[in-house]
Amino acid sequence: MLFWIKFNKFIGHLGITIVLSMAKMIGMKTFILTCFVFFSFLGQGVRAQSVAAEQSDYLVVIGAFAVKENATRVTEKARKLKLQPKVELNTVKNVYYVYVLRTPDREAAIAEATKIRETGRYNDTWVFTKAEAPKPVVEEKIKEEVVVIAPPLVTPEPVLVLPVVVIDPEKERHDKIKSEVDKKSMTLKKGETETLDYIFFYKDASVLRPESRYAVDKLVRILKQNPNEKIRIHGHTNGNEPGIIIRRNEKSVDFFSLDNTVEDSGSAKKLSELRATAILDYLVSNGINKNRMSIKAWGGKKPLFKVDEEKAEANVRVEIEVLEK
Repeated sequence: MLFWIKFNKFIGHLGITIVLSMAKMIGMKTFILTCFVFFSFLGQGVRAQSVAAEQSDYLVVIGAFAVKENATRVTEKARKLKLQPKVELNTVKNVYYVYVLRTPDREAAIAEATKIRETGRYNDTWVFTKAEAPKPVVEEKIKEEVVVIAPPLVTPEPVLVLPVVVIDPEKERHDKIKSEVDKKSMTLKKGETETLDYIFFYKDASVLRPESRYAVDKLVRILKQNPNEKIRIHGHTNGNEPGIIIRRNEKSVDFFSLDNTVEDSGSAKKLSELRATAILDYLVSNGINKNRMSIKAWGGKKPLFKVDEEKAEANVRVEIEVLEK
């Protein structure tokens, strides 16, 4: 043991002697500058690896906001639901993303987003990534010459390679909704009211989500097939608390996107009115006379479930009432 202690001290003194000798040979200033440049490049390499890893991460986003204070309010609500939200500025679109998970695992991000959407609280949750996945590197294999003496070479039967089928969960969901909408018949009599199924809005918005197109397009067809029919569109919300309202820009003709929207605030009744109006505007843009339609805003006055129940999301709905046939 004493031998190793003395040996380690010897190695330590030897290292210091070598460093001081190098400093004398090339000059102390030159030696310090060389060390500084070496460790700078080393630090840059570590930082580059860290940035590359961060840019390839996938974010599970539950909302996007032009105003940071609104994003902060959403994070407070999300924490009450036992999520771990964070706010990050998307410098490309200049909006604040509220995300609950950052991971390099794409499948894990999609699974978490699907799980959150299934709860009904954040139906517009999506997965966002800053960088595309790197292309795979194909290594060329070295061919080895094989000499066959006996028995003679037998050509193997060709192997059937089945194509890889990539399942898109979002497409499957759209196809299922379209199938359900096509199967359901809407044959209301005068004075009857029915919920317009498969109508979805973005969170705190009067903007329709893309999967709502199938139901509103079917309503367009029904009204065109029944030119004397007049309807009233009823809008409902989950609860009566005022809050953020994201609405479509008046000049925009995109009914299914948050790209051209205006962020405002107002009552639950105002939100239900704007949602009913969004349906009316879409029908008018597809050739239905505006005089055949009217709207009724209820806010949260007619809930189907209590606002804190698991099925409370069903309170957010649009109903169609037939006034004339």
